[in-house]
Amino acid sequence: MEAEKIDYKALQFGLALGHAGMDPASVPDFLTPGTFDVMEIPTECFLHSDTEFQRRLASCKFKTVRAGHLMAPDLTREIPFLEENYRRDFVEQASIMVRTLAAAGVSGALFGLDMRRILGDDAAETAALEIIRHLVPVLYRENFELLVPYRVPFKSERDIMTAQLMGRFMRGSLSPLVKLSLDIHPFEVGPEEDKADLLGLLGCEAHQAVLVYDADSGLHIAPAQFRPWAELLERRLFRGPYMLCPRSVRNRMAIPESDLFAKMVSDLRNE
Repeated sequence: MEAEKIDYKALQFGLALGHAGMDPASVPDFLTPGTFDVMEIPTECFLHSDTEFQRRLASCKFKTVRAGHLMAPDLTREIPFLEENYRRDFVEQASIMVRTLAAAGVSGALFGLDMRRILGDDAAETAALEIIRHLVPVLYRENFELLVPYRVPFKSERDIMTAQLMGRFMRGSLSPLVKLSLDIHPFEVGPEEDKADLLGLLGCEAHQAVLVYDADSGLHIAPAQFRPWAELLERRLFRGPYMLCPRSVRNRMAIPESDLFAKMVSDLRNE
């Protein structure tokens, strides 16, 4: 199939600092006006009254500001497997967090369920969807999005089936405010693997694509890695944003990698 002609000026790009586990004290180093359209910021940054942080954030005029994890990921991964009273308490605390983040100008946050354990487990799927549905009223009141991460490749012998199961799970949320975060590990997909099979129709469910890789190993996101995914997602009517998440010890590579990503975006938009 002929590659899609993509208008990169129409797409949004940003950094997934929450995904990367960025130290909140380092976040201001990435708040540079005019560089990116979208920023995902660690949730902790919004839980304290820091006037300087708010000033720096407002000066960037990002089109969208998202938080990292709505609740501690270790808890979120386990909650579908706990008793109902624990799940009920979790929903109450998560609802408070939604209101807190929405009041700080945040449009959405990650909801890091352990989809490896959930998909195909009917009881776990039912419990996870019940939790999400109980959060839907506060999502609507605050116009707030939950972003459920899905790893690509899923690292399962049944990647194609898991994409189908994930699509079914997302539709089961019964809310347009529950969206998919495609966490794409481009360097883990071999040349013999079919990207379309790995994704299935999930591009239609996704509200962001996060490019995850080990920056300590010397890898970089370049057009050669980015274009095939963008072309595939374009055929799924995905419109971004594309977010960068370089993983490195103490995030020491985050600034140089974000600079390289910004240059790549600029080059794509000026072709």
